[in-house]
Amino acid sequence: MDGATAEVVVPLRVATEGLPAVCAMTGNPADGAMPMRVGRSLKRWSSPQVRIPLSDHVFTRWSRRQNIHIKARGLASLLTAIGVVIAFRNATMAAAILIVAIAVHLLDLWAERGAKDAQPVLERHGSDIKISGVHANFANAVADSQHWK
Repeated sequence: MDGATAEVVVPLRVATEGLPAVCAMTGNPADGAMPMRVGRSLKRWSSPQVRIPLSDHVFTRWSRRQNIHIKARGLASLLTAIGVVIAFRNATMAAAILIVAIAVHLLDLWAERGAKDAQPVLERHGSDIKISGVHANFANAVADSQHWK
């Protein structure tokens, strides 16, 4: 997505309370928010949840790719298992099934990459969270928020 190269660091407390209603990936007004988990730390064993503002378009794109990813991963696993079982009886049929399994796995990888590209990366640094891969407008809106300075 264009402009999704900025990063911003915010206190964990602020991030869990709420971020400005600007889409993290496009910089346009956000229609909703996607909950994402932040990694644990040595001092905090729980994994806090941050609601990242997204537009409907970005969320729909992420949701479709995630759905394809989940279904393709399951289908590729099933086809691989079937191909291995059939290999003992018919090597040609097993090879054909395994080729289809590889193609489905490639589809899975494509969808997984697309889903990851449609969401920012959250990294926990002590009591702060670094949100990277976001649009510059989102980073500016978060930085301009006065409630945490």
